[in-house]
Amino acid sequence: MNNPLLESIIAKSVTGKLSAEEKRTLEEWVMLSSENQKELEAYTQLWEKSKTLNLSTPIDVESALLKTKKRIAGLQPKKHWIRILRQAAAVLVLSFSFSILDHYFFKSKGSTPASEQMVYQEIKATRGTLTNLVLADGTKVWLNSESTLSFPISFNNQEERKVELNGEGYFEVTQNKDKPFIVKTSTLNVKVYGTAFNVLAYKDEPSMTVALVEGKVSLMKEYSSGSKELMMLKPNDVVEYDTRENMLNHHSDISLNKYTAWKDGYMVFFGDPVTKVVQKLENWYNVDIEVADNALQNYQFTATFADESLEQVLYLLSLSSPIDYRITPAHKQKDNSFSKRKVTLKVKKQIQ
Repeated sequence: MNNPLLESIIAKSVTGKLSAEEKRTLEEWVMLSSENQKELEAYTQLWEKSKTLNLSTPIDVESALLKTKKRIAGLQPKKHWIRILRQAAAVLVLSFSFSILDHYFFKSKGSTPASEQMVYQEIKATRGTLTNLVLADGTKVWLNSESTLSFPISFNNQEERKVELNGEGYFEVTQNKDKPFIVKTSTLNVKVYGTAFNVLAYKDEPSMTVALVEGKVSLMKEYSSGSKELMMLKPNDVVEYDTRENMLNHHSDISLNKYTAWKDGYMVFFGDPVTKVVQKLENWYNVDIEVADNALQNYQFTATFADESLEQVLYLLSLSSPIDYRITPAHKQKDNSFSKRKVTLKVKKQIQ
């Protein structure tokens, strides 16, 4: 939906100030996907919760949304940039606004002086999108599809610069020897002082991968007694941590393009098993994929894609590999939301 006022309409919807035309526009947007419907529900719930907080001054959500979008110059989506920018701005402004609400709430209760409050923001790249941003210390971050980064709005008066990642992120960290930068994930933490590296760590996936482009990083594991260093990485090192086996697999790769090309809008497979291919395609195109034939587990795939549609990617893979595929369109569900498209993969039948 290419409506330049959509971000304003979303903000106004939580206050019930929509005109008939704006309401119709919002309903059309919600009908586009189940993700849109869920986002709107999340905004509404967040707004309702905010009514219980004590504010010294009211916050104009609609105005804040528009101003925040202008201030965040680093948000540059990969595809469908107009629609995604609105979504990213809406997610950011609501997260930021309610972080301020939380700040005022605790200040009014007198639990901690306002100067010592840690106020956090959270940015999420929805499926099929790419987002980048610059943190308060100048560190640059790229977030891949279906990834979330939580971070403080300031690192002042902190002994370390800690952020929390769920998903995949590429970091170019501003050097500060006195204040290490830590990326916290659901499995291991990555500790750095100034470097460039990629972290792949989705909570629901059985492995975590760190690829170091330049500089030096340590992989840390948290225990009840404290943190322990498991391994130090040098440039071109790639480490995969198997969460099920609790094992580290380490190797060196002179070309890290396979791990970092996504931040420039490329999807790269290089000797990848079908499980890795499925993971990338599901996140990139917001689809569900079923591997209906176990024989596909025996194949590895190498390819590079840029702006191709899902249909084009599957077609090209089928030309260069034994993959056959079927796409099931999205359908309306009982709760009026829409399912994702489903892709079924199997081994191509040999022509007699």
